[in-house]
Amino acid sequence: MGQVASVKRYIDDGAGQFTGTTRQFSTWINKVNENIAPYGLEIDEFQVENTAEYVSFLDVQFTFNLQGQLQTDLHVKETDSRSYLHFSSSHPNHIFSGIVYSQCLRLRRIINSNERLEAQLNILKGAFLESGYPKKMVENIATKVLSMERMLTRKKVDTPAQQTPLPAVPIRVISSYGSDNELVSVVQKYEDHLRRTRSFSESEYQPAPSTTSSAPKGNNKLFQFVKKTGSTLRSRLVTSKQLALGAKHGKTEPCQRRNCKCCSMILSKDSITTNGKRIRSAPGNCKTYNIIYLVQCSICKKNYVGRTINNLHKRMDGHRSKFYEIIDGRAVDITSDEYSLDN
Repeated sequence: MGQVASVKRYIDDGAGQFTGTTRQFSTWINKVNENIAPYGLEIDEFQVENTAEYVSFLDVQFTFNLQGQLQTDLHVKETDSRSYLHFSSSHPNHIFSGIVYSQCLRLRRIINSNERLEAQLNILKGAFLESGYPKKMVENIATKVLSMERMLTRKKVDTPAQQTPLPAVPIRVISSYGSDNELVSVVQKYEDHLRRTRSFSESEYQPAPSTTSSAPKGNNKLFQFVKKTGSTLRSRLVTSKQLALGAKHGKTEPCQRRNCKCCSMILSKDSITTNGKRIRSAPGNCKTYNIIYLVQCSICKKNYVGRTINNLHKRMDGHRSKFYEIIDGRAVDITSDEYSLDN
């Protein structure tokens, strides 16, 4: 602890069983506070009840009956309004059924008596009905949960004694578009120290002993660092976001559609120089949209930079139509950006 700059210590919620009177418990808790006071700790809130009387702990209230058996029930704070997402809101039906199921399943996991569970489910059903939920939906889900087992039996898988153990899978540290670079650098810095802790020193992340000197040592990495999350529907649709957040470069390809007048204008180069600066092209084709494009005159080699939210071929068609207006001798504003390509 000598190298630790600052420390914050706290004791969160705890619960247990005490043998003795209420007065003896008060004496005991005072003695505990005396011993932890030098560490800046204090138990300032506590509740003690006699046998068969419930004590609240988080969202659970529990007690031990006269036979010494643990009994649990739901604890609802006085400030809990028991209000849920109203059924008239604009959400798909599976959202509402999922809310009902998760809340009923929560009661199933907390309460260890079917009689108390049924009573709490009836209260919960009333709360959902007040929020406009269909009675049939609520009844079916509550009945299903009431018939479920509270604790599922763990399945045992028989594995052959000679089976080769699977290699350790690294722990993924995902940085959302590079927003957690500081955290990633700290984890990378102390990875070797973490490997020597008790949590990992006896795990499959330790390199297996080898009798050959050529075998690599310490290649079982604890962490695998990922710089951004997997693609979403939004990032796939919005091309500009992909180009802005990633360092993607490549050739722009023709779309190969029949009679596409834009394909012949696509440069085969992966970069172009303008004003002494080299600009690398981005992958895409004539149908790509939400882009910044650069067009180079084949005669004077001057460059024009534009942007469009439409497909590239549609933007080129717009420039082409304005060019024909000039050829036809129409009165046009040649200073307009719409005529820049062919003026």
